[in-house]
Amino acid sequence: MRKLILAATLLLASSAFAKDVEHAFQSVIARGGIQRVVIDIPAGSFTIRNGGATQLGLSGISSRDYDGPNEREWAQRVVNDTSVEFVVKGAEVVVRRKFGPDAKSWRAQKFSGLDLRLDLPPGMDVEFDTTAGEINMAGDFGDINADLRAGEIHVTVPKARVRELNASCRVGEVHTNLGNEMIEREGLFPGKTHFFNAAGKSHVNLHVTAGEVHVTLEV
Repeated sequence: MRKLILAATLLLASSAFAKDVEHAFQSVIARGGIQRVVIDIPAGSFTIRNGGATQLGLSGISSRDYDGPNEREWAQRVVNDTSVEFVVKGAEVVVRRKFGPDAKSWRAQKFSGLDLRLDLPPGMDVEFDTTAGEINMAGDFGDINADLRAGEIHVTVPKARVRELNASCRVGEVHTNLGNEMIEREGLFPGKTHFFNAAGKSHVNLHVTAGEVHVTLEV
């Protein structure tokens, strides 16, 4: 599976001649009464770690390829107007893309990439409304829900916090380290790994239609 993903990545990179433009962004908000984070971004690369107890932070890079010097200026304007924002809705905050005037077109939004890092207070619930990409989470979180059509999920959380874990894929690989046991599943319909701990509190549900799921429950 890794070889197939690498081959596809190399093919895409070669077709774009490795030319791209980038724009960095960041934002911080006070936690207040926020208990849950919903990442409403269709595709991208997401790194999530624990930060301070009183605030949420995001930082990242928007990028896109361009074809030749004539398109470079337009592409730079697009990424300069593409970022990510927090939208607070009571006890929930939605993390979503933000587009300025130069990034309003379908073409501008469709082919721009996002590499995002979130720093969240410990114990916060996280849900992904995401179709494709790579998720890398490590730290102390509440409930975690992620269901990708294509991509990779890497999650490392304290074993004592997890009440129930479900990790699965339809085509690909599921690797689960339970601390005292390794469970490896690969192939077509490889099945679901299930773990239950009556003393835990959080529910972790991870699924990829095509790709890989890697989970480590730290003792």
